[in-house]
Amino acid sequence: MGHMQLPKRLLAAVLAGALTFTQAAAFLDTSGHWAEDAISKWSEEYGIINGYDDGTFRPDQSITRGAFAGILDRFLKFQTVSPASTFSDTPGTYWETEILKLHASGVYLGNNGMALPSDTITRQQAVAMIARSFQIEGDTTTLTYADGDQVADYARGYVAEMTRRGYITDSADGYFRPTDPITRAEIVSILNNMVDVLVQSATPYSKDTNGSLLINSSSGATLEHMNINGDLILAPGVQGTVSLENVTIEGDVRNFSGANITVVNGGEEDTAEPGVPEEPDDGGSSSSSGNYPWVDPYGYVSYNGYQVPLYDGMDRNSLSQGDFAWDGDRLTYVGGEYETRFGIDVSAYQNRASENNTIDWEAVAADGVDFAMVRVGLRGYSSGSLVSDAFYAKNIDGAMAAGIETGVYIFSQAITVEEAVEEADYVISLLEGHEISGPVAYDWEMHDSTYRVYGISPEVATACALAFCKRIEEAGYQPMIYTSQYVAYNKFNLPQLADYPIWYPEYKSASSEKLYPGFYYQMDIWQFSSSCTIDGIGGRVDANIQFLR
Repeated sequence: MGHMQLPKRLLAAVLAGALTFTQAAAFLDTSGHWAEDAISKWSEEYGIINGYDDGTFRPDQSITRGAFAGILDRFLKFQTVSPASTFSDTPGTYWETEILKLHASGVYLGNNGMALPSDTITRQQAVAMIARSFQIEGDTTTLTYADGDQVADYARGYVAEMTRRGYITDSADGYFRPTDPITRAEIVSILNNMVDVLVQSATPYSKDTNGSLLINSSSGATLEHMNINGDLILAPGVQGTVSLENVTIEGDVRNFSGANITVVNGGEEDTAEPGVPEEPDDGGSSSSSGNYPWVDPYGYVSYNGYQVPLYDGMDRNSLSQGDFAWDGDRLTYVGGEYETRFGIDVSAYQNRASENNTIDWEAVAADGVDFAMVRVGLRGYSSGSLVSDAFYAKNIDGAMAAGIETGVYIFSQAITVEEAVEEADYVISLLEGHEISGPVAYDWEMHDSTYRVYGISPEVATACALAFCKRIEEAGYQPMIYTSQYVAYNKFNLPQLADYPIWYPEYKSASSEKLYPGFYYQMDIWQFSSSCTIDGIGGRVDANIQFLR
């Protein structure tokens, strides 16, 4: 509540040899294979994974270091090329250009001046190169694999972070097998876990994305009226403008190219500068002395490599491993401290994914949904204009009629107290003529420099939240604070907001090692997933657990 591109010869090139390849709709040897869906997706949907002329894909076959370089260049379309003399063993070889492009980008490092393009690439080598390609660096080198001590030092941090993010899912037996050759299927699986949708042309794209979306179209792209539940990634090869019209990005914007990003929200346009976005540490987030000078901390918690001050006045998170279990795609609370309820939050994206743009709220209620948070409106994160959600009234009235406790939220980008009050008044005006039984949530978010709230001090951010909540309270509604871990630790003085319930997002999946929220403080509602299936709603839905004290 925002990284890639695609292969030129891709897996076809992976096979490296005199054979030619076919872009098969289905391969003779992938039926029943554990990576069948991923292989099918990248061959049939995107047409970039090729097999042999005999109709096979050979998913369990290893590949060479040079062929692997071809895959990564095919995805990301690197632009800069190192001198031909960089490696002693690449001049005139098949993968020379791709290897030199990856070297120029700091991905392919070589060994004692040699690229060894014909050597089989190992799992730890491949994971390290993929992580470097997407500029993924972890703060931990802790590995839980049974053979974790066998992972080389150069790859340890990359393997740990790629595992933590859920990108490596082929080690069900508990072993990473670092020096084993990586197979074609394993490569496809990792990349598929990292990228949900690939945009390869400038043709407007407007379908909601459950994970990260990668643009590798050299001419740029147009995304409109959609939600990206993961990151938006611009590959190095994107040269044209990327236009975002009424697009909500739940993750980060990762711009690896020189492309401009034009943002249009509510009819107003803004242009973000090209380049890789900065880390969200603008407001003193790297300081170990604390972000709230008016309160003395009683301790610190480690977050993203720095120490975050902790303050009195907030209950500590008492949830732990063993308190939750999966029931299909829903987490359920099995601990003994709280009574819980299951809820969802929706916006126009769920309407557009549903038949006739209408959510069947009776079916939603029958599917066990106790409460719903409806997006009522938003302030453009670049333009700053206030816009109502196209279906907020229909959703509020439908959910209430179905007997579902219904609250609302507004996506805020307030940079002054006056704007926060304006947002509160806007919500109040939109609720006229509509009854709600749940809270009104203030969803103030900041991911990177494309957000207009970037650089706002903790004092101002907290003052905005307080002003919003007080105005909502004066109007007779229950205010609520939606806050990510970053915003809570670095932008909000939570003790000053202690009178208001907290709605906290931290997504889990079947591959998550920890099935509980990692936030230090106790939340009232935990948004644990962005990929839940609910009867009566098309597409994926955010899912929540409410803890009743």
